[in-house]
Amino acid sequence: MAGLRALLRNHPETLPNLVKEHDIDVLCLQETKLQEMHLDDKKLLIRDTVLQPDYDAYYSCSTTKKGYSGTAVFVKRHGKNNKKQATLDSFFGAKKADKKDEKKQETDNIDPDDVTNLIPTDVSYKMGVDDHDQEGRLIIADFPLFSLVNLYVPNSGQKLERLDYRTEQWDKDLLKFVQAKPKPVVWLGDLNVAHTNLEVWNDGAKHLAKQAGVTQQERDSFQHQLDTSGFQDAFRALHPTAKGCYSYWSQRAGNREPNKGLRLDYFCCASELFDDSNKVVARDSYMLYDVHGSDHCPVVLELEIKK
Repeated sequence: MAGLRALLRNHPETLPNLVKEHDIDVLCLQETKLQEMHLDDKKLLIRDTVLQPDYDAYYSCSTTKKGYSGTAVFVKRHGKNNKKQATLDSFFGAKKADKKDEKKQETDNIDPDDVTNLIPTDVSYKMGVDDHDQEGRLIIADFPLFSLVNLYVPNSGQKLERLDYRTEQWDKDLLKFVQAKPKPVVWLGDLNVAHTNLEVWNDGAKHLAKQAGVTQQERDSFQHQLDTSGFQDAFRALHPTAKGCYSYWSQRAGNREPNKGLRLDYFCCASELFDDSNKVVARDSYMLYDVHGSDHCPVVLELEIKK
């Protein structure tokens, strides 16, 4: 977000329009730059107004530095008496060709299990490692069939001063954490790495070797996470040769319009979520390039929950 307060001030309709247009069931934000005091500030009214009353909101804030890091998760409120929300053909970003026909179909084919599967059984905020749990960088939402881990992975810094911390501590501890979860996991968010050459607009430029997010150490560390865990980058698994698909552009350099970007935002899915025999299956992942308000754009994962 590069700051939720800035987004609400400068682009107040972005989030309401986003969740309405794409019928989003779970919205995950990174870099909210909030402290607990902002959530209940009588002027800001963030806790009482952002996507209310339609979503339950969960915030994790940095306790080590002000105006820094921070994550948020918004989960659509579902109820067995809410017929419009009770049934979904896909989870995250269902596309509707005919609103009237689909509304009738939803009313005719309500499955109570669909509602249950879209309500978190638990929400937590820590990895269990003190060095990582003070900056508000993760929120874990456990659903009945899978878990979502919303992440804002530490940036290695302009001078790569946090490179070793990020690759030798954070990345390794995160991998242990998601592997220990009992249900299939989707870990997602701003992972601050352009994994392959396809994720960089100017691949081959000499300065990239020392640019945070593009160093060989970061790429190797991310590859190790995937290789040793069975997780897959959903976008690349579903669109292996796609080019020019980025999620971040430098505002300072004016790189968004010419599409000189990086892909830094990911959904990493447990391998079973690509198995069609599973009850939850990853069907698509893509970027919403026309949504502005940040130096990143939203990235979508569609999960089908089978009846």
